[in-house]
This record gives sequence, structure tokens and C-alpha cells, in this order.
Amino acid sequence: MTESSLFLSNFINNPKETGAVAPSSRFLTREIMKSIDFESSKNIVELGPGLGTFTKAILRNAAPDSRLFCFEVNEKFRSYLKKNIEDERLTIIGEGAENLGRNLKKFKIKDADCIVSGLPFKNFAEQKKRKIIKEVKSSLNPKGRFVLFQYTNGLRSMLESHFTKVSRTFVPLNIPPAFVYLCEN
Repeated sequence: MTESSLFLSNFINNPKETGAVAPSSRFLTREIMKSIDFESSKNIVELGPGLGTFTKAILRNAAPDSRLFCFEVNEKFRSYLKKNIEDERLTIIGEGAENLGRNLKKFKIKDADCIVSGLPFKNFAEQKKRKIIKEVKSSLNPKGRFVLFQYTNGLRSMLESHFTKVSRTFVPLNIPPAFVYLCEN
């Protein structure tokens, strides 16, 4: 099964969990990577890596002594990641973003330098969105960054209620087009 067909079949079977019909484009990937400070990011977290488009790019750009923790609830996506990405810096965690802090503590990680999210927030209940954003905020170091993309424009006010600085860019060359948010304290 190709990457695209695996992604599409997961979207058809569970659209609220998968959130997209195709993997992210190289244009969206480039915009996400521009928002990560790879020089100072030793502990990077990715929420909802799917088939690992950003995961692979992060590992290509990250320092040799950095670590990447991917939180993926979809079992098929986790299996795909484990089979297709071999890198000792990568740890795949089969839990949701609501358990971010607890899981980082298991690995003796005090806080993350950067958290990247591909989670489909539009599909989540308001309470779940708030819990995840709160968990992200409390898991970031004071100079950390939260980088996320969304296909809709409705998350900005929630992000601004948690972060001091929120900027947004638009990436039209993606299916569907996406907004990239960079959140900082």
C-alpha cells in the first residue's frame, strides 16, 4: 500500500482522527521546518505525525544529540513509522497529546524545546482542545516554540489566550491549503 493510499484509507475510516486526505506537501513541510530553531532544540515533540512527513524532515535537520518524541494514537500510522524510520533519536509513543507531560517525565525530560503539531483541532471538542493546548504550554520550556498547522482559521484566539506571541502564515500549495501558527511565550 502506498503512503497516499494508506493515508486516504485512514481518513475514510476515521476522518476525525486523521484530519486530512493526503500527507503534507513539501511546501507545508518547509514552512514548518522554518519555524523550528534546530540549534537550540534538543528535545522536540511531534503530535500526530501520521506517516512521518515532518518526522523525517525534523530528523534530517536536528542535531545528532537531539531527541524526537512522536505521539501517535493511530496504530497503523505507528506501525508505519516504526517500519520506515530508523533513527535512534526517535521515540514513538502510542498515546494522545493529553498525556504529553506525563510521558515526557517517563523519559526524564523536564520540558520540550519545540512542539510540532499536525493534530486536527477542528475535529476535537472544545474541552479536549483546551486540555491539549494547556498540556503543550506546560510542557514547553520558557523559550520553547509551539508550531502547528490547521486547515481552518479558528484556533488563533485560543492560542493567543495561552501564548504571548502568535504569528500565522498561509501555505496555499498543500491539499488542502493550510495555516501555520508559530506560538511563543
